[in-house]
Amino acid sequence: MDSFGVPAPKMDWESANLPEAWRRFKQHAVLIFSGPLREKCEQDKCSYLLLWIGEKGRGIFNTWTLTDEDAMKLQTYYDKYTAYLTPKSNPIYARYRFHEKTQGDGETFEHFVTELKLLVKDCGYPNSDEMVRDRIVFATNSPRVREKLLSHGAELTLDQAIDIARSHEIAQVQLKEMVGSKYPNNDAVQAIARRPEHRSARTSHKARPREPATAQRECDRCGGLHTTKDGACPAKGKQCMKCKKFNHFAKACKSKLHTNNHTRKMIHTMDEDTEDEQVELFIDGLTSENTGKCNEQAYAEIEIGTQKVKFKINTGAQTNAIPVQIFERLFRDTAIKPTTQKISGYGGEFLKVKGTCHLKCKYKNTSIVLEFYIVDTKAPPILGMRASLDLKLIKLILTVAEKEAKPCTDTDSLLKEYTDVFQGIGEFPGECNLHVDPHATPVVYPPRRVPIALRDRLKKELDKMEESNVICKVTEPTEWVNALVVVEKPQTGKLRVCLDPRDLNKAIKRPHYPLLTLEDVTTKLAGAKYFSFLDARSGYWAINLSTTSSLLTTFNTPFGRYRFLRLPFGINSAQDEFQRRVDETYEGLTGVAAIVDDILIFGKTKLEHDNNLRAMLKRTRERGVRLNPDKCQICVSEVSYFGHTLSREGVKPDPAKVKAIQDMQPPTSRGELETILGMVNYLARFAPRLSEINAPLRQLLKQDSEFLWDKNHDKAFTQTKKLITDHPVLAYFDPQKELRLQVDASKCGLGAVMLQDEKPIAYASKSLNSTKVNYAQIEKELYAVLFGCKCFHKYMYGRRVIVESDHKPLEAILRKPLAAAPPRLQRMILQLQKYNIHIIHQPGKDIPVADTLSRKSIEHQDSSLMESMEAQVHTLISTVPVSDRKLLEIKDATAQDAQLTALRRATQNGWPNERRKCPPSIQEYWNHRDEISEMEGILFKGEKIIVSLSLRGDMIQRVHAGHMGMEKSKHRARDLLFWPGMGKQIEATVEQCSICQERRDANPKEPLWSHDIPERPWQVVGTDLFTWNTQNFIVIVDYYSRFFEMEQLTNTTSLAVIAKLKSVFAHHGIAETVISDNGPCYSSEEFRRFANAWDFTHTTTSPRYPTNNGLAEKTVQTAKRILDKAKAGNTDSYLALLEYRNTPVDNLQSPAQLLMSRRLRSILPATSRHLKPQVASQRAVQNRRKACQHRQQAPGHCLTYLPAHPFVSVRKMAPGDLQR
Repeated sequence: MDSFGVPAPKMDWESANLPEAWRRFKQHAVLIFSGPLREKCEQDKCSYLLLWIGEKGRGIFNTWTLTDEDAMKLQTYYDKYTAYLTPKSNPIYARYRFHEKTQGDGETFEHFVTELKLLVKDCGYPNSDEMVRDRIVFATNSPRVREKLLSHGAELTLDQAIDIARSHEIAQVQLKEMVGSKYPNNDAVQAIARRPEHRSARTSHKARPREPATAQRECDRCGGLHTTKDGACPAKGKQCMKCKKFNHFAKACKSKLHTNNHTRKMIHTMDEDTEDEQVELFIDGLTSENTGKCNEQAYAEIEIGTQKVKFKINTGAQTNAIPVQIFERLFRDTAIKPTTQKISGYGGEFLKVKGTCHLKCKYKNTSIVLEFYIVDTKAPPILGMRASLDLKLIKLILTVAEKEAKPCTDTDSLLKEYTDVFQGIGEFPGECNLHVDPHATPVVYPPRRVPIALRDRLKKELDKMEESNVICKVTEPTEWVNALVVVEKPQTGKLRVCLDPRDLNKAIKRPHYPLLTLEDVTTKLAGAKYFSFLDARSGYWAINLSTTSSLLTTFNTPFGRYRFLRLPFGINSAQDEFQRRVDETYEGLTGVAAIVDDILIFGKTKLEHDNNLRAMLKRTRERGVRLNPDKCQICVSEVSYFGHTLSREGVKPDPAKVKAIQDMQPPTSRGELETILGMVNYLARFAPRLSEINAPLRQLLKQDSEFLWDKNHDKAFTQTKKLITDHPVLAYFDPQKELRLQVDASKCGLGAVMLQDEKPIAYASKSLNSTKVNYAQIEKELYAVLFGCKCFHKYMYGRRVIVESDHKPLEAILRKPLAAAPPRLQRMILQLQKYNIHIIHQPGKDIPVADTLSRKSIEHQDSSLMESMEAQVHTLISTVPVSDRKLLEIKDATAQDAQLTALRRATQNGWPNERRKCPPSIQEYWNHRDEISEMEGILFKGEKIIVSLSLRGDMIQRVHAGHMGMEKSKHRARDLLFWPGMGKQIEATVEQCSICQERRDANPKEPLWSHDIPERPWQVVGTDLFTWNTQNFIVIVDYYSRFFEMEQLTNTTSLAVIAKLKSVFAHHGIAETVISDNGPCYSSEEFRRFANAWDFTHTTTSPRYPTNNGLAEKTVQTAKRILDKAKAGNTDSYLALLEYRNTPVDNLQSPAQLLMSRRLRSILPATSRHLKPQVASQRAVQNRRKACQHRQQAPGHCLTYLPAHPFVSVRKMAPGDLQR
């Protein structure tokens, strides 16, 4: 491949930068084709290119579709590979990379400027030389070069900048050489020499290039620098203190003898074989006293896999070495590769090399793979210069003559070092695009009249802005022409030219970028003691506008039309765009926070602050931002920031705002009072007792109050101003410390305070309106917890917080199931689920701040906090499915009931701490006190209505309307209603019901074998016919839910039965299996055809044994009982059937719930939540059915024991009754 005299080009397909690798490959190929291979034909050159480009390149070639003519053109190959390997140009990303480029430590200027010229190619700048020149000024690593470049001002060209930087770099190199020759360092690593392979190892270290006789060089006898003349060597005739020989000093001694007091340090060097010659890399040894501290400084413990190996750091070695004994003991499983390279020790003696290996090494947070030579020596493992740098064990300092710059924190030195940062307007990278609604109608304004006295000043300001490249003249037509606004600053008299973009703002779509708040900043200030404040210069003008967006900002003046080239003030998206760029500029910096153009730098120590400040200024310079030197505050212990004063103690109000409030005169109107209270409330976080004092003032803001200022108001106004003056200092939030939230609720307000180390971080209080004042005390207390969590969400979210309250029942209510809590508490508990809180009880005397805040609360507007909660409560009351007349009856009965009135009072005002202190009439409610709430005059236990004494009898009759029996009646009542002793009263009612007693079941007989339990509702149904009161009926019962349908039959033929079954199946769906007896209507041919046509399995029971269809037989008894009781009680049988379907069975949900997943609305009052769909657990149903079957399989049921001479009821036998 290189028979033509030069190496063939090779394409590096593994390169991380393929476009650059292709560029170098192509350049090499073009040089060969225009040189040694220029005589070759085009087709041969194409073949050469395919040979050089490698297998992967040929694979790409095979995917092309080329004509015979194109396949013979070399340019076709160039174009195809360029298109394949060169990504689509992205000017924005290219400019980002260009502006990110800085001259690194140790990077030569030549390499730096070459990289800039390569990067600027894809940026698309109209004047790339000017951009490279500016980048050299901004990003050079030499402050002296930057100072020289800035001194040339606007006349500086790119060539001049390059010449200045090159000259400075050459001068620095020469200076180091001069300093090094004047002050030689005896312990320094000396030069590396080359020698041909035939030279002997013994004399290799003496080999030097030929020098003039008068040149100074390092002497191998004395170790100093002098000419080669022997007479100039001070060691001539002197005795070595080490080997006792003459004509050399001990530091230049080459003897291998060792004494007990001195040790020769062996530093190993590496020889690498090349094709043309063997290069021996020689490094002089160091001799020093064998002190422990010095030895330890040259070693480092490196992690290799699971092992830790102690290496000697040798900055003179070019590679790394491990003795074979250590390798075989620790890394015997690692593969060794053979090598021809040689390693020599001091004196040129070659060591035996076993081979090389690659090991992954880790030091602290740095991890890399290094190559090691395994050598046969007893010396310690060695890390060379390159490995020591990569592992960050050492730092390369090119010169020790220059002293490190001391941190400067005063304004003058800062301005001197970063002069460029405080000059000019500045320019963020990239451009801003204003997105306009395409359907918006453009607006054109004529020029506004400007006072004659301002015309000259305005023209001068416009010219200045045009010269600064902020605006430019417009001559072409534009769709939008905005009006001009001229603002004169009162302090300086300067004019500010702005737009009046009211119509344009309506058309612009805002990006809505989130802005930081003061709380976002103060949460980072824990422990900060030193602060600096910097202000971005010219604000929005640092953002370039795209051409399309610039035309939108065209404005009219008496001197013609102009358009903004930079983002103007007044645009509704300007703040979003500016904040986003500021955040991107300082992203990742420690101790830096910025809200719009106000930049805060802070640190716990002065050194930390200075480092943060310098990092911020360096980033500011790199990104093209400019600062205002007039507003700088550098390294101060207290700084004013966004209306507050930040110091090492914490945050407090800005004295300027406090003074403004102190100087306020009493208001003369409601509008002035609103303004004053608005400013006062801005400082409410510093004034715990504010609401108590300004309560008379807030009364004047009510719509039905007349504004009449009297002495009470004047006193409140004066005390309010004094309270603001005596403000406390709030500590900074520390994310590492425990958080405690203290809350309390009084009759009319809530209070909360966030604490760390018993120091307040923030206060909050809220007054309750007329609706919330009537909440139960436990609701107020939990509301206070929710209020505190919402107010301090930024501090609490994602952390475990201890909440302290003086209301002990709060501890228990959060441990109960959610369904057991009243609706309003349920809603609050759900909102608290996202917080990791642990509520503990503390007496009121131990939380005085929260207690005071709740009693002296201010009007805290937080409509979202209770909006959904109140909506649920109102919905609950308005959708109680009873008539308005019945609802009013329940309310009136509750209000007139003495017991419930006392209960309502205890609920609202709070229960006593002990049961014995309760009024005797409500002590029976003590165990349920945490679940009781009051909503619009009705008391609830959870979601169950508490019934007054006067209505309890009526409710029992309604529950027992269907004569369901004792257990079912109690289940039905407990589902909706509550009062103490309700179950016993229902039992007594059922026991005294003659209709129920007459129709009770006979004594149980021997248990039957049960059917398999279905997997889902309406899968298996049973059906049977019965006659009641000379009327024929059919029942269809679901084996899963026990829900049954009862239909009257005109006759008992198959056609009549089939018609009823079709009607029921149309409502509930077709069952898979239908079980019936062998009656004529079921065993007929018509019924068989019906079963085939409707696709269900018909199963019949054993002939003359109807109990085999036991559930259907049991359902027939239930249906007859319902009809009998309804007739005897002169009630509606359909209502009784409805109550049966709503009554829970077998400690499960009701048949309606199991079948339809919902309760059916009946005459009993129920909340809307009771009527909402809720799917029953299939596993719970099947487990309960299996338990019932297990009990039924027991060997007979024992009869109830009857004492002597009891009063019993005996069934009266009627004609037709069958006694088995």
